[in-house]
Amino acid sequence: MNTSRPPVDGLCQECGFNYDTGDLQGTVTTLIRQSAESSMALTKAAAGPDVNVVRLRPEPEVWSAIEYACHVRDVLEVQRARIAQCLAEDRPVYAPMDRSGRLKELKYEQQDPMVVAAALMKNARDFGAAARVLKPAELGKLGLYNYPVRAPRTLGWLIRHTAHEIQHHRMDIITILAKLEPPIIPAPKAAPPEDADPETDEATPTADEPTGT
Repeated sequence: MNTSRPPVDGLCQECGFNYDTGDLQGTVTTLIRQSAESSMALTKAAAGPDVNVVRLRPEPEVWSAIEYACHVRDVLEVQRARIAQCLAEDRPVYAPMDRSGRLKELKYEQQDPMVVAAALMKNARDFGAAARVLKPAELGKLGLYNYPVRAPRTLGWLIRHTAHEIQHHRMDIITILAKLEPPIIPAPKAAPPEDADPETDEATPTADEPTGT
């Protein structure tokens, strides 16, 4: 994953997400739509000439498209569980997600992109269903969040932060795939001109063409 950390409040200059704007329902609707866009980008790339394009890292320290997609899938599942935990407990302490550990333990790069894409969408819909029904008093409930520093955070913030994760990594997935496609396969070599000299594979100059300078 890119070593830079996006903000967790205010405006993200990279992806344009703003923690200070938008209502709950609109935020959740956008989250589900952008999850679908990430899912479709992954499946489209995986259905192309080389399925392994989704496993390529554009740089050694930047995750591949499928690694980001697996991360988003797991973020949605973890955040939905945290909503349930916060509603059930008084001042819950959320266990760290350990994103880097999950990448290695679950072998993100080896997972089936079609299965990942389907799970990502299911988790987005499940998260949306859990978030949409929260009442104002519930949105104000606090839980101890560990990222990027240990601090109390409301459920309202947790939902916005999840939406930021989706928007930011949608940008990552689409940007990475745009860098890698095409060329998924090498471009064909151009055929030699019809008047090429077979001995040199170069076009024989005409009387009007200069042979050099």
